[in-house]
Amino acid sequence: MRWYQYFPSPCGYPSKDHPQVENIEDPAASSNNAPIAFLNEQISYGKCGIRGVVQSPYIFGVAFLASMGGFSFGYDQGVISIVNVMSQFHEAFPRTETAFGKGFMTGMLELGAFIGCLFMPTLADKISRKKALSIVVVIFNIGAIMQTAANSYGLLVAGRTIGGIGVGTLAMGAPIYISEIAPPNLRGTLLVLESVSCVPGVVVSFWITYATRHLPGDLSFRLPFGLQMVCSTILGIGIHFFPYSPRWLAPVDR
Repeated sequence: MRWYQYFPSPCGYPSKDHPQVENIEDPAASSNNAPIAFLNEQISYGKCGIRGVVQSPYIFGVAFLASMGGFSFGYDQGVISIVNVMSQFHEAFPRTETAFGKGFMTGMLELGAFIGCLFMPTLADKISRKKALSIVVVIFNIGAIMQTAANSYGLLVAGRTIGGIGVGTLAMGAPIYISEIAPPNLRGTLLVLESVSCVPGVVVSFWITYATRHLPGDLSFRLPFGLQMVCSTILGIGIHFFPYSPRWLAPVDR
């Protein structure tokens, strides 16, 4: 018998070569040369892929949270690209017209994301994935508010940095939590969904800034900056409708 025949199919279907897992009532009583069965019965996890995602409100909710995390990251990456070419933005922040000023302001988001990724694992292990993500959403929204209300180049850069810390930890923490509460047969699908949703986030940010580019005054770029908070707030609220991660509960004896 081959090794993979001891394990159930991840999508709930039996192996073609060996449809049933061999059962041994007392593995300790078997000889050293006899194969040991790890399971007494076939376990069915349900359907895989998109069919599995839409089969229950719980799974669909997890998928929705996954998409919100990736969408926020993609939106934050894309919104600055069109804002950077708006004449209204350059009038409000003249330093962004220079190559260094524009690059420094844009790149601080990535630096903030790098910093956020460093402390997210420790924070998630200490206070739980759910609470860590809630704190991250607050940090991200503070950065978005600073960008929206900025009246100087320095405040804008600070907002981009703080927002980067939030979006970096969000992009790292959300997949961790989702993978730990998702059924085994859907973990891959949900994690891919989190990554793929970055692209719609970028696309939506492009169209929003395209639509606001002719608005008078600062509203043309402040509105797209402010809309960054929508998806992150949905994620921060929605996560409280889901359980704590079992992988976090086990080490803390809960």
